[in-house]
This record gives sequence, structure tokens and C-alpha cells, in this order.
Amino acid sequence: MKEGSFVEFFDDSEIAQRYEERKIKLEGGNGDMLDEAYFLKDKPIWLVDLFKKIDGFCLGVQAGVKRTVLTTYIRYTHRGKMFAKIKVKQDKMQIYLRLEYAKLEQKPVFIRDYTPVARQTWIELSITESDILKNGTILLDITEVLIKQSFERILKNPSLSRFPTFGKKVVPEFVTPTKFKLDMEIGTDGFVQVGIRIHKTQLSKLLEKLIG
Repeated sequence: MKEGSFVEFFDDSEIAQRYEERKIKLEGGNGDMLDEAYFLKDKPIWLVDLFKKIDGFCLGVQAGVKRTVLTTYIRYTHRGKMFAKIKVKQDKMQIYLRLEYAKLEQKPVFIRDYTPVARQTWIELSITESDILKNGTILLDITEVLIKQSFERILKNPSLSRFPTFGKKVVPEFVTPTKFKLDMEIGTDGFVQVGIRIHKTQLSKLLEKLIG
């Protein structure tokens, strides 16, 4: 999944979860078959070991944490709100946590502000084998603390929006739900092709109606 995709922005919403499940079925997959073995297939030993430690941190923060394995990442949620997700590539692990980068007491080089990409409050931890060999113990200690902080943040903010808000905005008239362009073409084979042009801020509402 590339950066900036729909699910990347909204993957802790029910809409995006249904979107991901629908995508797996359309691709001929089965959500029940996605497990830890699938996620770690052909990955180097150091990454498998690292995943097991990080996975333990996430599941161990409190009873009731749910782990969901998807095609490109694993998400960790509590009562429907995601506080962490993990991506594993051949050369690194990426961990995403719901924390404000500016408020971190320490900002090691393996952490960056992911908010501009996700359009929500997130930080990204990118860990390589070299990082583990050089400062493995310290790095794991920092990661465990940040995972707990991310979890505590969603607990202390029950109204934490699942969608980006960035303060109150004035919505232009052309963005209103009643303002959209609809193209329709009826083919000789009896099928109807419908094209809709709508502002991105209304996309989630439209998808919810179509998928739901």
C-alpha cells in the first residue's frame, strides 16, 4: 500500500476496515487466512524476532487489545480505536503510533513526524537491522514506552477523532453534499456505467453508503 492511500489515512475507521475486507475478497483472498505466518513469510530472522517483541508490547499494554492482520500491515486496536500499526519490509520494520511528534521528550533519528502524510496525529518508527545491532536494548526500551504512551492517549481522549479535523474549517459551497457531478452512460450490452465527481471531503460519506 503506497503512502497517501485511502486506507492509509483512515484505516482505524469502520469504513476503511470494510473497504480492506472487501478488497481482500475481490482479490480472491480470505481474511481468515491472514495471520502472523502470512505476515512474516520469507522475512529475515532478525525481523521476525523484532516483530515478536513489538507485538508483545502492543498486546501486553492492557487486556482487550485486538490484533488484526491485513495484507500490508497489522493494526492494534482497543474498543475500536487504533493506537499502533506495524509494517514489515525486507530491510526494516515501520511502527506507527498515535503521538504528537512535537511533544516527544526525545527524538531519536529513527522517529519522524508522520502527521503530514497520514493527515492525522501519528509518528513513525523505522527500525533496521543496523539499529538493532548498535542500540537494540535502548531502542526497544524507547519503543515500549512510546507504545504505552500511544495507548494511554487514546484512553484519555475518548472523543479522539478517527478522521482528521485540524481545527474548525469553513467548508466551501462546492464541497457540500448536494454539489457533485454525475455522468451516466448506457451501453448496448445493457450495462450502465456511472461516473461521480465529488470533493475528497465527502468521499468517506459516499463510500459508507456504497459499501454499507
